[in-house]
Amino acid sequence: MKQRIILWFACLFMGAISAFAEVNIIPKPTSVTMREGGFRLKDGMTIGYSDASLQPAANYLQEILTRATGLQIKAKKGKGRIQLTLTPSSQGNEEGLDESYELVSDKTGVLITAHNYRGIVNGIATLRQLLPNEIESKTRVEGVVWWVPAVLVQDNPNFHWRGLMLDPVRHFYSVEETKQLLDEMALYKLNKFHWHLSDNEGFRMEVKAYPGLTSDTVAWRRFNYHDRKCLERASKENNPMLLLPWKFFKDVEGYGELYGGYYTQEEIRDVVAYAAVRGIDIIPEIDMPGHNGSACYCYRWLSCTQDGREPLCLGRQTTIEFAEKVYEEVFNLFPYEYVSIGGDEVNRRRWSECDECKKRIEAEGLKDVSELQAWFTKHMERYFNAHGKRILGWDEILEGGLSKTATVHWWRGDHTDVVQRSTAMGNEVVCCPTSFLYFDYAQDDNTLRKIYDGDIVPTDLTPQQLSLVKGMQANIWCEYIPTEARMQWMVFPRALALAEKAWTPRREQQWDDFLPRLRHHLQRLDAMGVQYRPLYTTRP
Repeated sequence: MKQRIILWFACLFMGAISAFAEVNIIPKPTSVTMREGGFRLKDGMTIGYSDASLQPAANYLQEILTRATGLQIKAKKGKGRIQLTLTPSSQGNEEGLDESYELVSDKTGVLITAHNYRGIVNGIATLRQLLPNEIESKTRVEGVVWWVPAVLVQDNPNFHWRGLMLDPVRHFYSVEETKQLLDEMALYKLNKFHWHLSDNEGFRMEVKAYPGLTSDTVAWRRFNYHDRKCLERASKENNPMLLLPWKFFKDVEGYGELYGGYYTQEEIRDVVAYAAVRGIDIIPEIDMPGHNGSACYCYRWLSCTQDGREPLCLGRQTTIEFAEKVYEEVFNLFPYEYVSIGGDEVNRRRWSECDECKKRIEAEGLKDVSELQAWFTKHMERYFNAHGKRILGWDEILEGGLSKTATVHWWRGDHTDVVQRSTAMGNEVVCCPTSFLYFDYAQDDNTLRKIYDGDIVPTDLTPQQLSLVKGMQANIWCEYIPTEARMQWMVFPRALALAEKAWTPRREQQWDDFLPRLRHHLQRLDAMGVQYRPLYTTRP
């Protein structure tokens, strides 16, 4: 019996020493001070929170801890062995902008303090990473010492915008799959989820004013070129990740099997609430005036010659009313500051041949079709502002002039030129260049380091221009990403490099420091069930 007790303590001690030696946090915190000892999760312990606004965060942490450990852990207002506490901010505690936090752990417990909810959930993400990798398991794991090493972590992000964009239009993702991505984002303190909800291939958001947008032949479609290419690759490579899931097919009378889906407004509210608990804003994108083939197909009067072809006809007042009604429903579903109008890749030639658009250009005193798009963007921006929203768009919205209150998603061309032009005009910029952050682009064994070592934010900006760079975002366009497994393969571990690029100051980013931590986190991704791309592989 005595030998068993000695062995048990030895195992506990070795587990503690191992945990102490493996503090691998991504993104790299501002400061980590390691101490001796640590704290072990116990049955019956409590998560305490200082303010009622932190109850969702406490319940979220409780769910994570109990799921894998099987321990009985309660959350309550007041004191707990794990304590979540709000503290006053000397900077005015502007909600959402001060994301700093402090985490202290010792033998008595864990204390996370922050100035607002976002800071608290950032601290929770760090606490998750201090625990053994198995804490990410969706089912109970036996034989693990649930140990938190004794540390002092003081942390604050370099950029406020740290995001991923998902395109469920080209290939659809269920609510459950979307929530899984949000969970993965939260672990690495990615806080902006840009949701691309409309395009030529379909309309993915229920709009009460225009129910045809989610009808059987608009939200669902026949096989297209991208589908065929996915299936060809799936067969050639024996790769099931590239097969289209049958759960998104529907038998439509007169059309046969169609592929697609959409989110009801109730489902959207559910996803928004789920993201909010994890400190993630959802930025919806309803792309206008281009990329509107599905809307024009459904309501043919939206197109210039009423032939169902995009872009939207900007000369017709009914089109403007359509846009306003659609966005009004968007505003009611998404409580956050930003809404994206898209605005990219518009076929303006159609406008130059349209009598209604020519009349609009003349009536508004515009020079050409590029100024017609700028007129539309500015008109919609005023509408957004009147509803308490700020407009966001791809960098094409710079053409023809732009107000200073618009924010630009830079994605194309020479990034130095675009960011220079945007910031010189006084516009805020989110960096998501094709050269680094298009996660649908093919990978090789050098891709990850290129992202990590690359100057995603130009280095020659003035301090004033740099202050207008809100952060960075990776885009997941899904023409050739038909499944959740394929999406994970394309996104991870690239997303971890993005997380550190956006959180940690450039001067503190060192590949040789990041790589060992990344290797450790691959085991954590395994525990989460993420089908990531290995660091070195010959598989395309």
